[in-house]
Amino acid sequence: MPPSETESYLLDYHRRLAGVTARWFSRTPVTRGDHRFDSTYALLAAEVPSDSREHTVLDLACGDGYLLELLAQRGPLRPRLLGLDMSADELAHAQARLHGAASLHQGLAQSLPFEDGSLDVVLSHLALMLMDDCEQVLSEVRRTLKPDGKLSCIVGGGFAPTGSLAVFRELMKPAIEAQPRPLLSLGDKRFRSTEGLQQLFGLAFQQVDVFDLLVQDGGSPEYVWDSLAQTYDADQLSPTSREDVRKAFLSAVEPLRDSAGNISCHWSMRQVTAHAPRR
Repeated sequence: MPPSETESYLLDYHRRLAGVTARWFSRTPVTRGDHRFDSTYALLAAEVPSDSREHTVLDLACGDGYLLELLAQRGPLRPRLLGLDMSADELAHAQARLHGAASLHQGLAQSLPFEDGSLDVVLSHLALMLMDDCEQVLSEVRRTLKPDGKLSCIVGGGFAPTGSLAVFRELMKPAIEAQPRPLLSLGDKRFRSTEGLQQLFGLAFQQVDVFDLLVQDGGSPEYVWDSLAQTYDADQLSPTSREDVRKAFLSAVEPLRDSAGNISCHWSMRQVTAHAPRR
């Protein structure tokens, strides 16, 4: 079966920019309530017990393997690690990073190549909200989890953007409208609200918890622009439109510079954690 329009775009994106997600978010601190983590990847890794030798953990849409590497660094206490991604380019990076510490699989989340009730924990970082037929994806995750097994994922969304991200969003609106064809809309709209997440995950899981996250990035205006330019909407702009947005962004954020000449860029995300029924 050929890839869908969404899958074709994402395959091309990750061919051109393999490792991009970890490049921007692996060293960016995140807060969840009163708790602070080194990154959203570290937050997900913390969902796996410190002594997890008897556990099997899947990183769903594992990308270049950064999250799997964090878990592999636990040494003798690490779980059995599995990674799945549809992108051969990302998996090649993961293979080079992990040196055999995880079993890597190329495939789709809608048809997981794992046995019923074989997984203790499924983790996913900024991927589930992009997938076609998300109900089928969650059904497959539920099928492969053991009773009371856990799914924890990071998804986009949350409270309204502020600062440089708000500037970027406002500049993108007319740029998107001016494109000769509509941009590809990625993912299911239910991922964009707490209520939608509760409803969607509640179809297959129990004890669904949704947490607001604040990811605290920043740097020079050029650095922040480089990260924003690789978001999916900006990536789909024509080169001319993207350059126009870049110039307008760098000009508009000048008043936001701090004494060191840097600007902040705070991303809002959500963490969803759910458990399979105990039976």
